[in-house]
Amino acid sequence: MTAPRKISVDLTGVPETLLWTLYFRAQEAARPGGVLHDPLAVELVERIDYPFADRLGEGRGRAQWQGLRARTFDERIRPFLRDHPGGTVVALGEGLETQFWRVDDGQVRWVAVDLPETAALRRAVLPPHERRRQIDASALDPAWMDEVDTSRGVLVTAQGLLMYLGREQVHRLIAQLASRFSNGQLVFDGIPRWASALTTRGKVPSGGSMPAPPMPWPMDGAEARALRRIPGVASVERLHPPRGQGAVHGVVLPVVERVPVLDALVLSIWLALFSR
Repeated sequence: MTAPRKISVDLTGVPETLLWTLYFRAQEAARPGGVLHDPLAVELVERIDYPFADRLGEGRGRAQWQGLRARTFDERIRPFLRDHPGGTVVALGEGLETQFWRVDDGQVRWVAVDLPETAALRRAVLPPHERRRQIDASALDPAWMDEVDTSRGVLVTAQGLLMYLGREQVHRLIAQLASRFSNGQLVFDGIPRWASALTTRGKVPSGGSMPAPPMPWPMDGAEARALRRIPGVASVERLHPPRGQGAVHGVVLPVVERVPVLDALVLSIWLALFSR
């Protein structure tokens, strides 16, 4: 049998980070007893012609965090789908996330919004599906919102996206989401202020030869209070990843992210609920 043709990728800057998240998520999914089941991610890493290890480095800790982060998003989407049969999930800046195949309940309608170069890569490597659509657009262009069916409920995800935007851009986007998708939900993640400061000064390595792009928008409790003041935002609450394995992910991080002050020092995942 002929081996599948390798697919070359040529991404730089923020778009290249989609390979970072894919790689470490696949590493965790391939590890015996790992915290995430994601065979499609493992397959994609094998099919893509890219120097993953040289460019992105290695790291079991980073891999497990990617698995726990993905599971946190998954575990928020599943109850939404139970409560909204046939509802719509909009994945902003989805990159090579394979979440649709992990949470598909046979009814969800999935809309991915990505820049054209990223969308082209998704079409090249991901299997098509009749309930999954791709919109080639910036998440900041509100025109994509006109193409979303809101009749059965909407949940929006922004995984590994908002930290690359400016604060005004983030607040404007969330205000638009709250206005257009009343009673909807937004699940997103953020980085602490110290990490944001380091990346904007070019001081954070990716782990390999790829430079970490600037991440100007940090997220913490103070920023959550600011987001709650946006019209249409009913609440902004922190989500807690499932307990992982080992001392760091099984003990230390679960404690740190629940302790005031200390919780602002680590990566975080949040849920915003919109009201009418």
